[in-house]
Amino acid sequence: MKRFLLSFLLLFTFTLPAVAQKNTYRLLLHWYPQAQFAGYYYALEKGFYKDADLDIQIIYGTVTTPSSQILKSGDFDFATLWLSTAMQLKASKVPLQLLAQTNQSSALMLVSHKGRGVDRLEDFAGKKIGIWSGDFELQPLSLLSRNNINMQVIIINNSINLFLRGAIDVCMAMWYNEYHEILSAGLREEDLNIFRMSDYGMNFPEDGIYVHEKLAWNRPGVCKKFVEASLRGWMAAFEDVEGTLDILEKACNNAGVPFSRAHQRWMLNCFRELLIHPRTNKIEPTLPVHAYNFVGSVLLERNFIKSIPPYETFVANL
Repeated sequence: MKRFLLSFLLLFTFTLPAVAQKNTYRLLLHWYPQAQFAGYYYALEKGFYKDADLDIQIIYGTVTTPSSQILKSGDFDFATLWLSTAMQLKASKVPLQLLAQTNQSSALMLVSHKGRGVDRLEDFAGKKIGIWSGDFELQPLSLLSRNNINMQVIIINNSINLFLRGAIDVCMAMWYNEYHEILSAGLREEDLNIFRMSDYGMNFPEDGIYVHEKLAWNRPGVCKKFVEASLRGWMAAFEDVEGTLDILEKACNNAGVPFSRAHQRWMLNCFRELLIHPRTNKIEPTLPVHAYNFVGSVLLERNFIKSIPPYETFVANL
Protein backbone atom coordinates (compact mmCIF):
# COMPACT_ATOMS: atom_id res chain seq x y z
CA MET A 1 0.00 0.00 0.00
CA LYS A 2 2.82 2.41 0.93
CA ARG A 3 4.58 1.60 -2.34
CA PHE A 4 1.35 2.35 -4.24
CA LEU A 5 0.90 5.70 -2.46
CA LEU A 6 4.51 6.66 -3.12
CA SER A 7 4.14 5.82 -6.81
CA PHE A 8 0.93 7.83 -6.99
CA LEU A 9 2.51 10.87 -5.32
CA LEU A 10 5.53 10.72 -7.62
CA LEU A 11 3.26 10.50 -10.66
CA PHE A 12 1.19 13.44 -9.42
CA THR A 13 4.29 15.53 -8.71
CA PHE A 14 5.80 14.93 -12.11
CA THR A 15 2.59 15.91 -13.89
CA LEU A 16 2.42 19.33 -12.22
CA PRO A 17 4.92 21.09 -14.50
CA ALA A 18 2.93 19.97 -17.55
CA VAL A 19 -0.18 21.62 -16.11
CA ALA A 20 1.76 24.81 -15.38
CA GLN A 21 2.95 24.95 -18.99
CA LYS A 22 -0.54 25.09 -20.50
CA ASN A 23 -0.76 27.73 -23.22
CA THR A 24 -3.74 29.49 -21.65
CA TYR A 25 -3.36 33.27 -21.38
CA ARG A 26 -5.57 36.26 -20.66
CA LEU A 27 -5.64 39.25 -22.96
CA LEU A 28 -6.86 42.33 -21.09
CA LEU A 29 -8.43 44.97 -23.35
CA HIS A 30 -8.76 48.44 -21.88
CA TRP A 31 -12.46 48.80 -22.67
CA TYR A 32 -15.63 47.00 -23.69
CA PRO A 33 -15.82 45.19 -27.07
CA GLN A 34 -15.66 47.56 -30.04
CA ALA A 35 -13.83 47.90 -33.35
CA GLN A 36 -10.85 49.45 -31.55
CA PHE A 37 -10.01 45.83 -30.64
CA ALA A 38 -11.32 44.13 -33.78
CA GLY A 39 -8.07 42.35 -34.63
CA TYR A 40 -8.00 40.44 -31.34
CA TYR A 41 -11.62 39.34 -31.51
CA TYR A 42 -11.12 38.29 -35.13
CA ALA A 43 -7.96 36.31 -34.31
CA LEU A 44 -9.79 34.53 -31.50
CA GLU A 45 -12.95 33.79 -33.49
CA LYS A 46 -11.08 32.57 -36.59
CA GLY A 47 -8.66 30.36 -34.68
CA PHE A 48 -5.47 32.33 -35.37
CA TYR A 49 -4.38 32.01 -31.73
CA LYS A 50 -5.23 28.31 -31.76
CA ASP A 51 -3.10 27.93 -34.91
CA ALA A 52 -0.21 29.32 -32.85
CA ASP A 53 -0.93 26.81 -30.06
CA LEU A 54 -2.27 29.55 -27.80
CA ASP A 55 -5.47 29.41 -25.77
CA ILE A 56 -6.45 33.08 -25.37
CA GLN A 57 -9.18 34.37 -23.09
CA ILE A 58 -10.25 37.97 -23.75
CA ILE A 59 -11.22 40.05 -20.74
CA TYR A 60 -11.72 43.81 -20.57
CA GLY A 61 -11.86 46.80 -18.29
CA THR A 62 -15.24 48.19 -17.29
CA VAL A 63 -16.65 51.29 -15.62
CA THR A 64 -16.55 49.58 -12.22
CA THR A 65 -13.30 47.66 -12.77
CA PRO A 66 -10.92 49.74 -14.93
CA SER A 67 -8.19 47.82 -16.74
CA SER A 68 -5.58 49.87 -14.85
CA GLN A 69 -6.86 48.34 -11.60
CA ILE A 70 -6.41 44.83 -12.99
CA LEU A 71 -2.95 45.71 -14.31
CA LYS A 72 -1.84 47.07 -10.95
CA SER A 73 -2.82 43.77 -9.36
CA GLY A 74 -0.52 41.97 -11.82
CA ASP A 75 -3.34 39.62 -12.76
CA PHE A 76 -2.83 39.65 -16.55
CA ASP A 77 -0.74 38.05 -19.27
CA PHE A 78 -1.21 40.32 -22.29
CA ALA A 79 -2.92 43.72 -22.45
CA THR A 80 -3.74 46.61 -24.76
CA LEU A 81 -2.95 50.10 -23.54
CA TRP A 82 -2.33 53.65 -24.64
CA LEU A 83 1.38 54.47 -24.52
CA SER A 84 0.85 57.36 -22.09
CA THR A 85 -1.06 55.10 -19.69
CA ALA A 86 1.52 52.33 -19.94
CA MET A 87 4.37 54.73 -19.18
CA GLN A 88 2.62 55.89 -16.02
CA LEU A 89 1.99 52.32 -14.90
CA LYS A 90 5.60 51.38 -15.62
CA ALA A 91 6.80 54.41 -13.66
CA SER A 92 4.71 53.17 -10.71
CA LYS A 93 6.43 49.75 -10.90
CA VAL A 94 3.67 47.79 -12.65
CA PRO A 95 5.52 44.84 -14.29
CA LEU A 96 4.63 45.37 -17.93
CA GLN A 97 6.57 45.68 -21.18
CA LEU A 98 5.69 46.72 -24.71
CA LEU A 99 5.50 44.00 -27.36
CA ALA A 100 4.13 45.96 -30.32
CA GLN A 101 3.14 49.61 -30.88
CA THR A 102 0.24 48.96 -33.24
CA ASN A 103 -0.94 52.58 -33.46
CA GLN A 104 1.68 55.21 -34.28
CA SER A 105 -0.71 58.17 -34.68
CA SER A 106 -3.00 60.01 -32.32
CA ALA A 107 -6.70 59.94 -33.15
CA LEU A 108 -7.43 62.70 -30.65
CA MET A 109 -8.77 65.99 -32.01
CA LEU A 110 -10.44 69.23 -31.03
CA VAL A 111 -13.62 70.24 -32.84
CA SER A 112 -15.29 73.65 -33.22
CA HIS A 113 -18.09 75.15 -35.30
CA LYS A 114 -17.03 77.18 -38.32
CA GLY A 115 -17.92 80.85 -38.32
CA ARG A 116 -18.31 81.20 -34.56
CA GLY A 117 -15.02 82.87 -33.77
CA VAL A 118 -12.99 79.71 -33.13
CA ASP A 119 -11.68 78.93 -36.61
CA ARG A 120 -7.98 79.09 -35.70
CA LEU A 121 -5.98 77.90 -32.72
CA GLU A 122 -5.24 81.49 -31.68
CA ASP A 123 -9.00 82.15 -31.58
CA PHE A 124 -9.33 79.75 -28.64
CA ALA A 125 -8.14 82.35 -26.08
CA GLY A 126 -10.86 83.10 -23.55
CA LYS A 127 -13.26 80.52 -24.99
CA LYS A 128 -14.77 77.43 -23.33
CA ILE A 129 -13.23 74.03 -24.03
CA GLY A 130 -14.63 70.65 -23.02
CA ILE A 131 -11.86 68.35 -21.77
CA TRP A 132 -11.91 64.76 -20.54
CA SER A 133 -9.93 64.17 -17.38
CA GLY A 134 -7.02 61.78 -16.97
CA ASP A 135 -4.68 60.85 -19.81
CA PHE A 136 -6.92 62.50 -22.38
CA GLU A 137 -6.15 65.96 -21.04
CA LEU A 138 -2.41 65.66 -21.64
CA GLN A 139 -2.27 66.64 -25.30
CA PRO A 140 -4.83 69.48 -25.48
CA LEU A 141 -3.76 71.16 -22.24
CA SER A 142 -0.10 70.87 -23.18
CA LEU A 143 -0.91 72.29 -26.63
CA LEU A 144 -2.66 75.27 -25.06
CA SER A 145 0.15 75.78 -22.55
CA ARG A 146 2.89 75.66 -25.20
CA ASN A 147 1.01 78.25 -27.27
CA ASN A 148 0.25 80.52 -24.27
CA ILE A 149 -3.50 80.14 -24.77
CA ASN A 150 -5.76 80.45 -21.74
CA MET A 151 -9.23 78.91 -21.98
CA GLN A 152 -12.05 78.18 -19.60
CA VAL A 153 -11.66 74.44 -19.09
CA ILE A 154 -14.81 72.43 -18.46
CA ILE A 155 -14.42 68.77 -17.53
CA ILE A 156 -16.81 66.58 -19.51
CA ASN A 157 -17.33 62.83 -19.36
CA ASN A 158 -16.69 61.79 -22.95
CA SER A 159 -19.99 63.42 -23.92
CA ILE A 160 -20.68 65.67 -26.89
CA ASN A 161 -23.95 67.06 -25.51
CA LEU A 162 -22.55 70.41 -24.32
CA PHE A 163 -20.94 70.94 -27.72
CA LEU A 164 -24.16 70.11 -29.57
CA ARG A 165 -26.07 72.56 -27.37
CA GLY A 166 -23.51 75.34 -27.89
CA ALA A 167 -22.56 75.44 -24.21
CA ILE A 168 -18.85 75.03 -25.06
CA ASP A 169 -16.89 76.43 -28.00
CA VAL A 170 -14.38 73.62 -28.47
CA CYS A 171 -14.84 69.92 -27.76
CA MET A 172 -12.46 66.98 -27.50
CA ALA A 173 -13.23 63.98 -29.67
CA MET A 174 -11.63 60.76 -30.83
CA TRP A 175 -11.71 60.56 -34.62
CA TYR A 176 -13.02 57.00 -34.54
CA ASN A 177 -15.61 57.61 -31.82
CA GLU A 178 -17.03 60.95 -30.64
CA TYR A 179 -16.38 62.70 -33.97
CA HIS A 180 -18.65 60.19 -35.68
CA GLU A 181 -21.25 60.78 -32.96
CA ILE A 182 -21.13 64.50 -33.77
CA LEU A 183 -21.75 63.75 -37.46
CA SER A 184 -24.48 61.26 -36.58
CA ALA A 185 -26.18 64.00 -34.57
CA GLY A 186 -26.74 65.89 -37.84
CA LEU A 187 -23.71 68.21 -38.11
CA ARG A 188 -21.84 68.27 -41.41
CA GLU A 189 -18.08 67.89 -41.79
CA GLU A 190 -17.92 71.07 -43.91
CA ASP A 191 -19.40 73.04 -41.00
CA LEU A 192 -16.75 71.94 -38.52
CA ASN A 193 -13.13 72.88 -37.80
CA ILE A 194 -10.90 69.94 -36.99
CA PHE A 195 -7.68 70.35 -34.99
CA ARG A 196 -5.87 67.02 -34.96
CA MET A 197 -3.30 66.67 -32.22
CA SER A 198 -1.00 64.94 -34.71
CA ASP A 199 -1.08 68.07 -36.92
CA TYR A 200 -0.18 70.44 -34.08
CA GLY A 201 2.98 68.82 -32.76
CA MET A 202 1.20 66.75 -30.12
CA ASN A 203 1.20 63.32 -31.72
CA PHE A 204 1.01 60.50 -29.17
CA PRO A 205 1.28 56.89 -30.34
CA GLU A 206 -1.78 55.30 -28.77
CA ASP A 207 -2.76 51.62 -28.71
CA GLY A 208 -0.08 49.00 -28.18
CA ILE A 209 0.24 45.35 -27.12
CA TYR A 210 1.77 44.78 -23.69
CA VAL A 211 2.82 41.75 -21.69
CA HIS A 212 3.56 40.90 -18.06
CA GLU A 213 7.33 41.22 -17.89
CA LYS A 214 7.77 37.76 -16.32
CA LEU A 215 6.06 36.20 -19.32
CA ALA A 216 8.32 38.21 -21.65
CA TRP A 217 11.39 36.98 -19.77
CA ASN A 218 10.37 33.34 -19.39
CA ARG A 219 8.46 32.62 -22.61
CA PRO A 220 9.59 35.00 -25.36
CA GLY A 221 8.49 32.50 -28.01
CA VAL A 222 4.93 32.67 -26.73
CA CYS A 223 5.04 36.46 -26.89
CA LYS A 224 6.25 36.42 -30.49
CA LYS A 225 3.52 33.99 -31.52
CA PHE A 226 0.88 36.10 -29.77
CA VAL A 227 1.95 39.28 -31.58
CA GLU A 228 2.12 37.51 -34.95
CA ALA A 229 -1.37 36.01 -34.51
CA SER A 230 -2.77 39.36 -33.35
CA LEU A 231 -1.34 41.28 -36.31
CA ARG A 232 -2.64 38.57 -38.60
CA GLY A 233 -6.04 39.10 -36.98
CA TRP A 234 -5.93 42.84 -37.64
CA MET A 235 -4.98 42.48 -41.29
CA ALA A 236 -7.69 39.87 -41.86
CA ALA A 237 -10.26 41.96 -40.00
CA PHE A 238 -9.64 44.90 -42.32
CA GLU A 239 -10.14 42.65 -45.36
CA ASP A 240 -13.31 41.04 -44.03
CA VAL A 241 -15.32 44.04 -42.86
CA GLU A 242 -18.76 42.41 -42.73
CA GLY A 243 -17.40 39.30 -41.04
CA THR A 244 -15.59 41.45 -38.52
CA LEU A 245 -18.75 43.41 -37.73
CA ASP A 246 -20.59 40.12 -37.18
CA ILE A 247 -17.92 39.05 -34.70
CA LEU A 248 -18.06 42.39 -32.90
CA GLU A 249 -21.83 42.27 -32.70
CA LYS A 250 -21.60 38.87 -31.04
CA ALA A 251 -18.96 40.13 -28.58
CA CYS A 252 -21.04 43.22 -27.73
CA ASN A 253 -24.14 41.13 -27.16
CA ASN A 254 -22.21 38.79 -24.86
CA ALA A 255 -20.90 41.81 -22.94
CA GLY A 256 -24.35 43.42 -22.74
CA VAL A 257 -23.26 46.64 -24.45
CA PRO A 258 -25.04 48.44 -27.33
CA PHE A 259 -23.94 47.71 -30.88
CA SER A 260 -24.31 50.06 -33.85
CA ARG A 261 -23.13 48.51 -37.11
CA ALA A 262 -22.74 51.92 -38.76
CA HIS A 263 -20.66 53.29 -35.88
CA GLN A 264 -18.48 50.19 -35.61
CA ARG A 265 -17.93 50.26 -39.39
CA TRP A 266 -16.73 53.87 -39.11
CA MET A 267 -14.42 52.93 -36.23
CA LEU A 268 -12.98 49.95 -38.12
CA ASN A 269 -12.27 52.10 -41.19
CA CYS A 270 -10.54 54.68 -38.99
CA PHE A 271 -8.35 52.03 -37.44
CA ARG A 272 -7.39 50.77 -40.87
CA GLU A 273 -5.91 54.22 -41.56
CA LEU A 274 -4.38 54.49 -38.09
CA LEU A 275 -2.70 51.08 -38.10
CA ILE A 276 -1.74 50.41 -41.73
CA HIS A 277 1.42 52.19 -42.87
CA PRO A 278 0.74 53.82 -46.28
CA ARG A 279 4.17 52.97 -47.66
CA THR A 280 4.46 49.32 -46.59
CA ASN A 281 0.71 48.56 -46.48
CA LYS A 282 1.13 46.69 -43.20
CA ILE A 283 1.31 47.37 -39.46
CA GLU A 284 4.72 48.66 -38.34
CA PRO A 285 4.84 47.70 -34.64
CA THR A 286 8.12 49.32 -33.55
CA LEU A 287 7.97 52.26 -31.13
CA PRO A 288 10.48 54.97 -32.15
CA VAL A 289 12.66 56.18 -29.28
CA HIS A 290 11.97 59.85 -30.11
CA ALA A 291 8.19 59.26 -29.90
CA TYR A 292 8.61 57.51 -26.56
CA ASN A 293 10.72 60.34 -25.17
CA PHE A 294 8.28 62.98 -26.42
CA VAL A 295 5.34 61.38 -24.63
CA GLY A 296 7.52 61.09 -21.54
CA SER A 297 8.40 64.78 -21.71
CA VAL A 298 4.72 65.76 -21.76
CA LEU A 299 3.97 63.42 -18.84
CA LEU A 300 6.77 65.10 -16.90
CA GLU A 301 5.59 68.56 -17.91
CA ARG A 302 2.06 67.84 -16.64
CA ASN A 303 3.39 66.13 -13.45
CA PHE A 304 1.90 62.75 -14.34
CA ILE A 305 5.23 61.01 -13.65
CA LYS A 306 8.40 61.85 -11.72
CA SER A 307 10.83 60.33 -14.21
CA ILE A 308 10.70 58.62 -17.61
CA PRO A 309 11.19 54.83 -17.38
CA PRO A 310 14.24 53.77 -19.43
CA TYR A 311 13.25 52.80 -22.96
CA GLU A 312 15.36 49.63 -22.69
CA THR A 313 13.26 48.33 -19.78
CA PHE A 314 9.97 49.48 -21.25
CA VAL A 315 10.24 47.58 -24.55
CA ALA A 316 10.48 43.80 -24.36
CA ASN A 317 13.71 42.37 -25.77
CA LEU A 318 12.52 39.17 -27.43
